[in-house]
Amino acid sequence: MSISTAIGVWRPPPVVGPMFCTPFDQSLAEQGPPAVFLHDTEGLLRFDAEWTRDAWQRVDPQDRTVGPRTHTWSWRLVTDRASRFSFVVLATSSELLRFHPRLDTVEHPTRLSAIEAWFGLGVPPLRATP
Repeated sequence: MSISTAIGVWRPPPVVGPMFCTPFDQSLAEQGPPAVFLHDTEGLLRFDAEWTRDAWQRVDPQDRTVGPRTHTWSWRLVTDRASRFSFVVLATSSELLRFHPRLDTVEHPTRLSAIEAWFGLGVPPLRATP
């Protein structure tokens, strides 16, 4: 399955095979500080500095100097509240993306579970309710 978009053809994340776009991204996910990874146009996970920085600042809104304290992978089905467009995100701390003013997030126990829920939304993946 692929979806033609204004910027080219988008492919969903592979269920088997490589998960990350580069060894750097995989190493960062496994050994680096808590971070956010988004799927690229090939469906592979890529570190996103902007999302990570934003998520770190939202861990404790009262004290933005406090970052996430855990390093556990968290697969999230994320839905933009304005457009209802949904996508799967990997946060390498369950504290990241737990709360967001413009997103609804649902944590899934596994990558496969998150992808299955996402595929279940149809094409395009629009979620009717939070």
